[in-house]
Amino acid sequence: MLTSIFLSIIANISILSTASYMFVKLIPKKRTYTLNVKQHLMMLVVSSLTSFLLMLFAVDLPKGAIIDLRHIVLVLLVYYVGPTVAFPTAIFISVLRLLLGVNTSSIRTAMMYVVLGLILPMVCKKLVKQVNNKYAVLLILNVICVISIALNSYFLYDNFLVYLLIYSSFFVLSSLVVILAITFIEDLLKSLSLYLDEKEQAKIDFLTGLYNKRAFTKKWQRIEVDETIATSALMLIDIDHFKGINDSYGHANGDFVLRQLATILKVGVADNELIYRVGGEEFCLILNDLSYAAQKNIAETIRFRVAHKEFLLENGTSIQLTVSIGLAASDQVKDMKKLYRLADQCLYMAKNQGRNKVMGEILDNE
Repeated sequence: MLTSIFLSIIANISILSTASYMFVKLIPKKRTYTLNVKQHLMMLVVSSLTSFLLMLFAVDLPKGAIIDLRHIVLVLLVYYVGPTVAFPTAIFISVLRLLLGVNTSSIRTAMMYVVLGLILPMVCKKLVKQVNNKYAVLLILNVICVISIALNSYFLYDNFLVYLLIYSSFFVLSSLVVILAITFIEDLLKSLSLYLDEKEQAKIDFLTGLYNKRAFTKKWQRIEVDETIATSALMLIDIDHFKGINDSYGHANGDFVLRQLATILKVGVADNELIYRVGGEEFCLILNDLSYAAQKNIAETIRFRVAHKEFLLENGTSIQLTVSIGLAASDQVKDMKKLYRLADQCLYMAKNQGRNKVMGEILDNE
């Protein structure tokens, strides 16, 4: 008997650990996200299958009652996913309990899980606002479930001491498993966060904080196949006589100037994701779904702001500098390679015609 109970407990813990891993793997690898319909369905399938497996390894109690850790699936879903998956899972648990045998105990248990599926999300929402500790919140939700399960089975026992021993042991075990599950899930989420940090750092230019050329190339590849973007334009910005700044004031001051220019570009353009440092002193802006007049206006605004900005050096003195800008636009196609070549040619013309200029052309679509 004790061996059977021990093996059932080990099986329940193993199943919950595997399910926790699968839940985290189903989460999109993004900082902020919303689960789509497919992901919701997959979460529901995994949670339902987990509940079914937990019930298969349940410990049989007198008068048709069974005890297992399936309520922890509900607790974790309520906290980490929300009622959109938690409540359907509660319904599934209820139906499954009835399929395993219809009696007074199973009917009460089925009704209990439906009620828990409704109540736990509301309680969790209030607890999250008042308790700044996920372990405390989840343990409180576990307490509610254990009390509900214990009350549901109260009338099945003639010996109160046996009843108290069973459900106090169940409470301790389930609390330990909840802590274990939280620790496991949080460790997986931390690994996911570190992965996203590394992924983000791989796209960032360490000096200016702008996106780098690698991110720029991937972005234009997405733009070319994005049907929601009708037209696109590229703007190349190059600091005039930047070599002279490095030679006269040192590379440290040159880097300081580059950071200040990056700040101007961030302020002047609405979407910072579309600003990139693609070379030493060369920056690129991607402008989507704007008229050519609006594109030229943005370019002229940037040129004007740079020309009238005092760039500080590390010793506190200031210098003036200018930029040349090449703009390539297209009113029909989004061939980013052609746009980049055309923008580069326009930048060369701006440099060749005295610098501190904006030169732009519309890509010939033929």
